[in-house]
Formats: sequence, structure tokens, C-alpha cells
Amino acid sequence: MKISSILIMTLAAGALAAADAPKLDGRVQVFAEMYRPAQINVAAGTNDQPKMQTGVGFRFLGELASHPGFYYELGGMLDASSNFTVNNGSTNLTDLKVTDSYWAIGAAYMARFGERLTLGAHLEGRGEYLRIQGEAVTPTASPSPALVDQSTTYLRPWVRGSADYTFAHVGNDVHPYIGVDLAYAITKTYQTRTPDFNNMDNRTLCSLAPKASAALYAGIRF
Repeated sequence: MKISSILIMTLAAGALAAADAPKLDGRVQVFAEMYRPAQINVAAGTNDQPKMQTGVGFRFLGELASHPGFYYELGGMLDASSNFTVNNGSTNLTDLKVTDSYWAIGAAYMARFGERLTLGAHLEGRGEYLRIQGEAVTPTASPSPALVDQSTTYLRPWVRGSADYTFAHVGNDVHPYIGVDLAYAITKTYQTRTPDFNNMDNRTLCSLAPKASAALYAGIRF
């Protein structure tokens, strides 16, 4: 999913908004998010789970003039992917890849403790783009291997907690900061049938979406 153009426009708009209200806190950050897609049943008596994934993304946070301490958020994560692992003779999914990316919009409350430490509570809606592609060998695949290339977009809410540390300002009141966050998906779709890799149903594809993630981030406040 190509979201880089959207993110660039988002950050530019945020910077202009911050320029109009210099006393408000604006934040731009880049993050590395780590998670693992969920485990699913891939054949009779066989479960599999793609390997860990790490995606890079961007966020802009802008403080609301009418409610200091409350922020709006815009951002997203670029493509991250990993392969399934099962290869037991009758089933081989090691050439099957799952790719995930998302855009997000949300709100946050950021509590500051002195000039350096900030703790945040975030609620956001994510549009998660999920794609599965490659070759799948299973006992029911016909022809074998099945050639897979399907995708879907999964909309759902997430909650996130963050903690970051701000360093002394650099130049024109620009403050670099680093932090860590943990996120959890409020809703989850569950698989209801063994997938047909020649024509995978959306429910099974959505059930691969991760349940939680952790991220490291760095950015600037202005």
C-alpha cells in the first residue's frame, strides 16, 4: 500500500497549523513497529503463523487549542511482510508471504511530568491493508501449488500507551525526543473455516491481522 504521499501532505499541513499557533505543542515522529500476524488453521490438523514483522511509519500529533493536553493524530505505517513457516511434506507454505500496512487517525491525551517526560493514552482508527501472495502447497490445493494473491482492507479501533523523553531544545525551539509505545487491537476477526488458498475468503485474511504491537519512536517537538 503506497501511503507515503498522504503522509508527506499530512506532515506539511500539520507544520503549517503549528506555525499558526506557536504556543501549542506539535510533534512529528518516525517509528519502527514490531508485531506478529495471528496464527490460523491452514490445513486439517495444521496451524501456522507468519514470522515477526517490523514496519516503519510516521505520525503527526497536534495539540488542540481549546483543550490543552489533548491531541489529534494522523499517520500510518509502510509495508512490512513475513512468510509462513510450515513445511511438513504434505503442506508447504514457506513461499507464502503476508504483507501489512495501515493509515491511522485518532486522538490522544498527553500528560507531561516536568519538561522532559510525557505519558500518553491514544485511541485511533486504523485502516489495515492486508495482502497474501505466493505459492501454497496443501493436501486440498488443486492445482498444486495454489497461486495466491489476494488483499483486503480491515478497519478497526486500537488503543495505545506511550512514554517519551524530550531533550533540550535545538535551534529555534525545536526539541528532539525518543519514546516507546505498546498498542492493542480492541476488536479481532476470527477464522471460521480452513482456507481455500485458490480463493481465500476475507474473514480468514482479516484473521491474520495482529492483535498487539510494540514500537520505538523518535521525533521533534515544535
